[in-house]
Amino acid sequence: MMIEFLIYPLIGIVAGFLAGFFGVGGGLVIVPSLHFLYSTMGYSDEISIPLSLGTALACIVINSLSAISVHLKNKTILWESFLKIFFGLVIGSLFGALISTNADKEVFKKVFALFIFLVSMRMFFKIKDSEKDTQINIFIAAPYGGAVGLVSTMFAVGGGIFIGPFLRLMGKKMKNAVATSVALTLPVGIFGSISYVLLGLDAKGLPDFSFGYVNLLSLFAIAIFSSFASRFGAKMTQKVDDKIFQRLYAFQLVPIFIYWVLA
Repeated sequence: MMIEFLIYPLIGIVAGFLAGFFGVGGGLVIVPSLHFLYSTMGYSDEISIPLSLGTALACIVINSLSAISVHLKNKTILWESFLKIFFGLVIGSLFGALISTNADKEVFKKVFALFIFLVSMRMFFKIKDSEKDTQINIFIAAPYGGAVGLVSTMFAVGGGIFIGPFLRLMGKKMKNAVATSVALTLPVGIFGSISYVLLGLDAKGLPDFSFGYVNLLSLFAIAIFSSFASRFGAKMTQKVDDKIFQRLYAFQLVPIFIYWVLA
């Protein structure tokens, strides 16, 4: 029990800061951290992986709400782009949890590592983004949002690591892309965590204080620290040059990729 109360503050602070700073929801840090914690407590991957995913998505809701308030104050959220992506995102989010809970867990971990690697390379080796701020076609944004919602709830990543690069490709400024990504992680977290709760209601051998595949003890212990850290991260976003910001965005994914390769 003692290791939990030592790890939770660290998870909360790091995940919260990254959520606000990069617009990634925080799940990139929370999922491997909780997987490690639950594994050391003796839970198998059949329990620890969906429990980590569901709890991370619930944490993303709190991180998003905290960071969104800062971006609202700075008026950096692109609401037109938000709405075009939103509806597909919600539909995709409802199916991602179903896939992840039924997937082979060894395959799941390696696929997770692969997609983290690909996203990191996309941001590190910069693909030419549009210099012109282009109007996003809803017939592209809606299905893209569906795919993002699907993958985001499968891996509990909030969706920001896909939405941010997409908006940059459409010529949006990095700070606007991050702010809009943060806003869109909220529906992913809500619908994704609800899905994991429902899918885990009949699961056996879950830790105490679990509600389906969401552990309430982990959720609130992490959220206490992440909610404050996400606000600080969101404020720091405004102070960093776009080119440096993009490199930092890529580098933060490297240790997470390594963890899932070795897990």
